[in-house]
Amino acid sequence: MEKFKRIAALLAVVVLIVCALLTLIFAFMGNEAAWKASAYCMVIIPIMIYIMMWLAKLLENRG
Repeated sequence: MEKFKRIAALLAVVVLIVCALLTLIFAFMGNEAAWKASAYCMVIIPIMIYIMMWLAKLLENRG
């Protein structure tokens, strides 16, 4: 289980870095719709990761 958590954390960091880079690239290119979508993902993805971690912790203590 510990190995899975490390892989999931690394994957989350990579996804956030890619989103940040895409936001910058789209902003410099002038593609407004893609920039807005990427900026939206920069907000929503960390929130979803936090909620999933919170639910995992909550459900782990049920047993």
